[in-house]
Amino acid sequence: MRSALLVGLVVCAQAFAANPWADLVPLPPGVTPTEGTFQAHDFDQGTFLVGEKDVPRRGKFRTGYLTRQPEGFHEPGAEAWKRWKPVLEAKGFAVEGATGDDWSLKKSEKGQETSLRVSLGEFQDPKLTVVVTPAAPRTLTLKAPGATSEKVGAKDEFPFLVAPAGAALENTATLDEPLDVTAGGDKEVHLVGRGAVMKQYTPPKNLSKLETELVYRAALQKAGWTVLPLPDGVAEGEGVVRAHWSAKGRELWAVVGRANDDSDTGLTIAVADSGADDWAKALAADCRLPLYGVTFDFDKATLKPVSTPVLEKAAAALAANPSLAVEVQGHTDDVGDDAYNLKLSGQRAETVRAWLAGHGVAAARLSSKGFGKTQPVVENSSDANRARNRRVELRCAKK
Repeated sequence: MRSALLVGLVVCAQAFAANPWADLVPLPPGVTPTEGTFQAHDFDQGTFLVGEKDVPRRGKFRTGYLTRQPEGFHEPGAEAWKRWKPVLEAKGFAVEGATGDDWSLKKSEKGQETSLRVSLGEFQDPKLTVVVTPAAPRTLTLKAPGATSEKVGAKDEFPFLVAPAGAALENTATLDEPLDVTAGGDKEVHLVGRGAVMKQYTPPKNLSKLETELVYRAALQKAGWTVLPLPDGVAEGEGVVRAHWSAKGRELWAVVGRANDDSDTGLTIAVADSGADDWAKALAADCRLPLYGVTFDFDKATLKPVSTPVLEKAAAALAANPSLAVEVQGHTDDVGDDAYNLKLSGQRAETVRAWLAGHGVAAARLSSKGFGKTQPVVENSSDANRARNRRVELRCAKK
């Protein structure tokens, strides 16, 4: 009898220890945490009902599903709430709002506020969301990039763009394609660079997408970077930050991304550094130099100011190859009328030719031509691919 009692106590203790809600929310009889669904973030956002309106709150964040016992048992949300309400109210929670099978409650204790959302339903597993305030994102200090490109090994972090404490560098990859830095206000995908270097990390424990954004946005701005606005239609909390550094003779673009908790990609930091790429050597060797980062007003041949550093680097590459004559070629994606695309690509190529001729490149070395959609580098199967095809490039002129 005593042995059976001890076993029972051990089982109960193990069950309680496995309950991730034990320190936050009392669970009524008949429900147990659903294995593998609990998520804990040091700082994140949840929405709670005040009356019948959703109100966002940020702080220490927990969410997860519960399983009704016995498994497969269903009951209307209103019936389940009759068991939930007294248990929660006994622990100091008071209802703030409700709609349908959702109830939100809040309690204040020892200078902290705990917001709780209980989502019940006849054919759903119950779901809990908790935010505890006050809480603040972690901090990160970044060094400003130096005046020259740094040599960064596969096992090294970018000296100017490190991961938060607790992250582990797992992999370094060289991307042989331009980097997507599309930001708010861009009507088309914005690509830069001939390639990029990406560092992949196992992120620190409990780092959310939202906290990633807030931490890097603040750190990059403080270090002197221009943090780009979120792309149109993208809400804060998607886990991506794009930034631009243009100072001290350096031209850098960076993309920091935090994937879902169950993703293998974890935390990634990608950097396109134009100073690390020898354009003069590439042009001499390949007789081809795509100028990703040269962008135009939508549906026009008017250069955007952000194109200037790319054009300056292209002019320097031509100056280093003084005997080389080049054709400035314009290309479009497959969207729109063929004749119109051919005309627009030619106008854009001529705009770049004129810019180069006006900035130190002998006009006799330059010609221009538009090719419309006839020479894609990838299939026009996505917005990103169409952006790769929508380009200006330098080609060695035929003798």
